[in-house]
Amino acid sequence: MSRILTGGMQRWLSASWPVILVPVLIIKLALAWLLPMTGDEAYFVLWGRHLDYGYYDHPPMAGWMMWVQQLVSEHRVWLRMPGLVTELVIAWALYAFLRGHGEQRARWLAVLFTLSPLSLINVFTLTDTGCILFAALSFLAASRALGRNSLAWAALAGAGLGLAFLSKYFAVLLGIGYLIFYFGVHRRAWAQGLVLVLAAIPFGLVNLHWNLTHCWSNLLFNLVNRNDDAGGIQLASLLAYVAMMLYVVLPPVLLGLRDAGRQPRPEAAMLPVLSLARTLALTGFIGYLLLSLRKDIGLHWVLWFYPMVLVLLWPLGVERLARITRTVSWISVVHVVVLFVVLLLPYQAWQSRPAVQWNLLAMREAPAILALAREAAAEQGADPATLALATRGYTASSVLSYQVRTPVMVLGTGSRYARQDDAWTDLRTVDGRDVLVLIKRTREAAEVADWFASASSFTVSLEGQDFHFVLGRGFRYAHYRETVLPEIRAHYYTFPDWLPECECEFIERYFPQQ
Repeated sequence: MSRILTGGMQRWLSASWPVILVPVLIIKLALAWLLPMTGDEAYFVLWGRHLDYGYYDHPPMAGWMMWVQQLVSEHRVWLRMPGLVTELVIAWALYAFLRGHGEQRARWLAVLFTLSPLSLINVFTLTDTGCILFAALSFLAASRALGRNSLAWAALAGAGLGLAFLSKYFAVLLGIGYLIFYFGVHRRAWAQGLVLVLAAIPFGLVNLHWNLTHCWSNLLFNLVNRNDDAGGIQLASLLAYVAMMLYVVLPPVLLGLRDAGRQPRPEAAMLPVLSLARTLALTGFIGYLLLSLRKDIGLHWVLWFYPMVLVLLWPLGVERLARITRTVSWISVVHVVVLFVVLLLPYQAWQSRPAVQWNLLAMREAPAILALAREAAAEQGADPATLALATRGYTASSVLSYQVRTPVMVLGTGSRYARQDDAWTDLRTVDGRDVLVLIKRTREAAEVADWFASASSFTVSLEGQDFHFVLGRGFRYAHYRETVLPEIRAHYYTFPDWLPECECEFIERYFPQQ
């Protein structure tokens, strides 16, 4: 039986690209359909509804992608298309670049990237999506520039770096890698490096201008607020990062990297490409390694340099690349089977995990839950048509707003994450209004009630799960401004001395005299 399965896998991997891509697309589309919309994705959908060239916690690329998708539809499968096709685009680009140096090796590396577990199951459109895509395209453009001694391709590589930076700030590590390569490792190509840097600078200036006119929000979040609880050296985070990288790269690939370094030197044209790939991959790995001494590293953060890692397998022969691809493909099969089993479990299967059931309902049935809450509010004399909606957290507001296609503000101090609603909601306009507030725990009701002239709490039930609400009558903006907004300002809008003065709508709106 195992011989039959192994033979079948080998024949499939050796087939034409369409034969490989059809099941890959079916798997990705099925996952995109079955997975509920996550809080991060819903948040970026809201970015797309409020098109801008910057947002509170990250550069704007995820919002731009969502805006384009929403021109057609807000269905979750369609919204996930950028994330769904990113790895396929990178695989095609890898093949297109490498085929001139060796058709079969190029094909196997492209297939290996496509069928790696995290490439196969990635269907999310997130800030990482643009970073992964444009970092890979930038690397390939820079590689083309090295092969052709082309300043035009170097400029395209710089544009790719800039677009990666407008996706996620971790693209800074890609930029550092380029500086090390062009002005240290491979100085003879310094002119290409200079053009690359100059081409990337305008993209950074766009982000700098947005921050200068928006409270330095990105810098405050990523450099200050996000790290205010960081202690000393975190050995556990370091070990977790090393273990995570073993999982991301996978043992068959690691063994291949070891053996690739022992192979005879490849053709001269590939030497600078491999040197560039090695420099960028090591810069990314070491950069996150140092960062892991202070904080946990997200698995999705490191995926932008995975294509560079696989390119380092180039010196291996075709047969070895084929064996690595087969082994990695079986690992991916296990991932896919486990994922589908979990996603296809009936709701009742989670009875022993009520928190999971609650979150599943909240992510899938928000319109029904809200309809029940509005009926209960109407029974208490409120007008459902004029009720403003709110939650206590930014993730909850994003998920609810995506599902009901209505603005849902945040009341309370919230967390350091996803605070874009601070800019979108002017609480002065809510003064005196009735607000329906979703709370997670009944003990939150007293705090929420204090912000209104009067308030009542109630619970609605759906499929055995309770959802708690507060119906606030007459929002007391002046009281809220004195009791809640100063704490928000102190925690999230206090600028360190090393940042120059800037425009800040939050302070100008609520604290004009200060």
